Amino acid sequence: MPHGAPELVSYGMLTIFAVGLIFHWSRRALRHPTPTEQLTVELKGDVLMFDRIQRGFHWATTASFILLILTGLPLYDPSAFVPIAGALGVPLHGSFNIYVLLHVIASVVLASLLLIHIIWDVGKLKATRLMLPTKSDFKDTVVRAKSLLLGAKDYPRINKYDVFMKNFHLSIAVAFVALAITGTYMLLYAQWWNIPLELHFQTEPAWKPAFWHDVFGFLLITLVLGHIYFSMLPVNRFIFKAMLRGTIPAEEIAKKYRPQDFVRRSKE
Repeated sequence: MPHGAPELVSYGMLTIFAVGLIFHWSRRALRHPTPTEQLTVELKGDVLMFDRIQRGFHWATTASFILLILTGLPLYDPSAFVPIAGALGVPLHGSFNIYVLLHVIASVVLASLLLIHIIWDVGKLKATRLMLPTKSDFKDTVVRAKSLLLGAKDYPRINKYDVFMKNFHLSIAVAFVALAITGTYMLLYAQWWNIPLELHFQTEPAWKPAFWHDVFGFLLITLVLGHIYFSMLPVNRFIFKAMLRGTIPAEEIAKKYRPQDFVRRSKE
């Protein structure tokens, strides 16, 4: 039995999210709509989408997330992961402090990467304007929802960072702050992994930091899984390639984006 959030809550979050992705896949995997909005600006050649700092941040963050998940899930539900840990030759019971240490290291690395990301994108690239919600984001969301759910023919072009990407970044930040607060408190004042199992719930503070840590932890997992899913869709595969090489062909931009966001980057 998990110490924090009940399995119904945590695994229920993953299940509901998975059902949503399956529905989206059934509607968009092989027949993504073509934008009906006219193209107003034309670009030529290869256009820079992610510079070296952004690409380095992305893959370093990926490694940190993997370590967070590999150490966090066994701490959340030890009984479910004992067989897996045993099969891999990585003991779980009796080694909680090692898992916690690796979890903390991954968290500190991730916090540092997020800080670098903010400083670089806001300070160097002046990308704040691209990341703030706009009225067009709301209008685009309504049109896209009608297309997905009702099969409406109208479909907008999207900005470089659409409303889903903007909300993804915002949700990541909120989840990480909540995880940092609850995780730091447990590390300093409520180390449940160092006390007998029968005393866990007796020592849990009234505001239940372990519960909220688990809830936001699984929220973070769903966000990352969703990010991976959308990056692997056929219609978005060129974005994944851009995260490896940095640029995308102008003709790919013309298929779905409003090119205005790319004009300045193409001139740099």
